[in-house]
Amino acid sequence: MGTGRAIALEAGLAALEDAGCTYTDVDAFFAAVAGPSSPQAPAVAKEFGLTGIPAQLVMNASATGLSAVHSAMMAIESRRADVVLVVGYDVAEYEVPNPVAAAGFHPPLTLFAQMAQLRMKEHGTKPEHFAMVAAKNWNYAREIPYAFNRADHEITADEVLASKAIAPPLTKMMCTAWTTGAAAIVLTSEEGAKKIGRTGVAAKIRASEFQTEVYTEGHIFEQAIVGPAELSTSTANAAMSSAGVTKDNIDVVGVHDAFANEEFLYMELLAFSKPGETEELIENGGYGPGSKAKFGVPEFSTDGGLIARGHPGGPTGVFQHIEMLRRFRTNQNDTFGLCHLLGVGSVCIVQIVERVEL
Repeated sequence: MGTGRAIALEAGLAALEDAGCTYTDVDAFFAAVAGPSSPQAPAVAKEFGLTGIPAQLVMNASATGLSAVHSAMMAIESRRADVVLVVGYDVAEYEVPNPVAAAGFHPPLTLFAQMAQLRMKEHGTKPEHFAMVAAKNWNYAREIPYAFNRADHEITADEVLASKAIAPPLTKMMCTAWTTGAAAIVLTSEEGAKKIGRTGVAAKIRASEFQTEVYTEGHIFEQAIVGPAELSTSTANAAMSSAGVTKDNIDVVGVHDAFANEEFLYMELLAFSKPGETEELIENGGYGPGSKAKFGVPEFSTDGGLIARGHPGGPTGVFQHIEMLRRFRTNQNDTFGLCHLLGVGSVCIVQIVERVEL
């Protein structure tokens, strides 16, 4: 069995066990795969059993995981399925030389470093602020068994700043880890939950909004990475409106924080702070543990996010939902969560989840 199949099977079986069901209870299988060298959906579905259910591959760059969750929701809402297994998996292509990266130019990294420099010029942000965000995420990841970057001690901003310089002002510890990984969740309708006898705390997806970019003046068509600023804002607003909540209801947030300065961007685009406020919030511990009670803003990237948990591609959005459920189970004060991802700057998905008791 290849690495992709093996890790997908391991993650899927863990999800089925957590949900209290087996593969024979599953009505549909969705595979979230961002990398072209990862195994296809039918090959992985066979590892669970030959049951005749549909197996669908979903591929949408970094937004792949949430796209697969969205597709699974559509299968449930259309009454084609009551119990759906979503498995995200990707095998990092370390063995495949990248001539662009080998030449010293990595498009996302270079562009985010330029964005960080621009923010420093326009808002007075300092490298120390980026380091504080990265340290927060690394320290959250210490409690996550499956995190790729799991430190054995509390990480400080000074330690982040002292790590290897990658593209100033970004250091290695401020940047995402592109990794091999897998994650899986079981989605059900209300009838499906009863069918498998599921009880206890669950995460109910209240809304899933899926948008692509629209033309604006000065539009960049390729390699925009985060897309037009309005894309994240409009998608989040639509999701919260559909869910019947406001930003003040959100307790925990997962975003596409591939680089430390990118998390700053979404704190503001999702309206949890305004430019000029974010740095001070970060300095005082905002967006970290206890942030909602102290500052009225949610905690961000509580499993370490892309920076510390890692960014395997397809599994990333699935990991966000796993983290929401973990928080709902362990923190009685968490009621609503927000999951956000972008796919090469052209696709944005925002999903709102609510803590419920079955």
